[in-house]
Amino acid sequence: MARRPAQLLRPGLLPPPRPTGPADRVGVSHVGATGAPVFTAYSSQYADGGRAIWASTVGVTGEILKLDADTHQLIDKYAPGLEGGDAFTAPTVSGAYNLLDADDRLIVGTGDALQVFGDAEPGVRTSAIERLHVLELPEDAVCGDDALVGITMTYRGRVAFATQNGVVGTVPRSPRRMTADRLRLLSLNGPDCDSVPADSLEQVSNSIAADEDGGIYVVTSEALYRLEETRRGLRKVWRSPYGGAGESGAGRIGAGSGSTPSLMGTGPRDDKFVVITDGQEQVHLDLMWRDRIPRDWEPVRPGASRRIACEVPITYGQEPGAPSANEQSVLVRGYSSVVVNNLQGLDDVLSLLPGQVQTLTQLLSGLPGNVPRGVQRVDWDPRTRTCEVVWENPDVSIPNGIPTMSAATNMFYGIGARDGMWTLEGLDFDTGEVLLTVPTSPLPTSNSFYAATTIGPDGSIITGTFGGLMRFRQCAADEECERLDPLEAAVGQVPSDLEGLLNYGTGLPNP
Repeated sequence: MARRPAQLLRPGLLPPPRPTGPADRVGVSHVGATGAPVFTAYSSQYADGGRAIWASTVGVTGEILKLDADTHQLIDKYAPGLEGGDAFTAPTVSGAYNLLDADDRLIVGTGDALQVFGDAEPGVRTSAIERLHVLELPEDAVCGDDALVGITMTYRGRVAFATQNGVVGTVPRSPRRMTADRLRLLSLNGPDCDSVPADSLEQVSNSIAADEDGGIYVVTSEALYRLEETRRGLRKVWRSPYGGAGESGAGRIGAGSGSTPSLMGTGPRDDKFVVITDGQEQVHLDLMWRDRIPRDWEPVRPGASRRIACEVPITYGQEPGAPSANEQSVLVRGYSSVVVNNLQGLDDVLSLLPGQVQTLTQLLSGLPGNVPRGVQRVDWDPRTRTCEVVWENPDVSIPNGIPTMSAATNMFYGIGARDGMWTLEGLDFDTGEVLLTVPTSPLPTSNSFYAATTIGPDGSIITGTFGGLMRFRQCAADEECERLDPLEAAVGQVPSDLEGLLNYGTGLPNP
């Protein structure tokens, strides 16, 4: 899912306060699921003034969740993978990325189909979930044994998607018009991609991004692309290789870059970039010119693409040249990028495991001695046209989740790990200093497991976990503050049926 830059707001338009602590005044609650939610979305307001939280999950059932935003109580679950003839065909990739459109319909790419979910009773917040539409992709919209991965909404109101084997497409978001004859398609591996050997295909393992000028950005195992949509279809505008393309390691299910493209620069006179982290053994932050490359621009190093504006080694404040990793979208605010370390201490051993179980190594990422450590901020200076490291924090750990930014508190938040305990960490954006730590539990049900943290309209923070959704909220001074009971959380999330146990929390892609 594309991550838009967090922007400073004008006075009087600041969002409500986010959790600032102290830790014992931050309430923690958990709702269980038989899969793992990665991205969550808040609906618009219903007629009663309330909102709903929607999420898709990764797991064999492909469970869809709908929660009450105020109480964090489950409204309904819908498991399309349990219906006859609707088997969920790609549990290791599909279903993680979703979008909620302007009409509060949840659109999810699962296997070889786009599925649309909404309220069974339109306009009723407490309504059950109904599957409104399924578009099974035709043969020309897939490449061999393929599956949907990334999804986003274009500024023209069309759903854009990318498949694992590099087919990119758009289609109207309205269920009535979401039909095969309205697809616009482009294969990054060529029109005859079925004839390309599997080990030569450029593959997609992250979501995609779209900008206000019609650009669609896709990162493959080999390169970053900008595509544009025309009335006749999609066309390639540019392609730029990056360092470490094709490399893989522990915790990955795809090679090369592990980050969904983030977009930097929103003003009419801003420098505009696409931001990713690359696949080198010591990960680098790459800023790529989004539009026209300046005429006088020289490559940042011999052999590098001219489109790369910055290629900054990310050390997280540790030894120069030491291995580092990042498998998350880069947090972007203005001209600043914040990168978290995902390199586990046991990476050398874990990377020897088969690729199909690599995602499950994240279940070990909170263990003392294995936990990744380090966060780093890098800024672009438009005057010197260079990047510089602003700060590094080598001690804090955000092992596998995507952090989020609050302009109201000038803090960014992520799911962390300390002494074997999963936590919520809040860091000062200006200095990287930890200002808030909220402990939860040592259990997998508190493990963010690749999920994004999301700040809701009421200032609460929600995140997916391995088997559910966790919420953090700032408690008022005169109310009782809910605390997570680790035993109750663990027992309450274990499926009671045999099929659910077999399918519990299966596989995830790279955010």
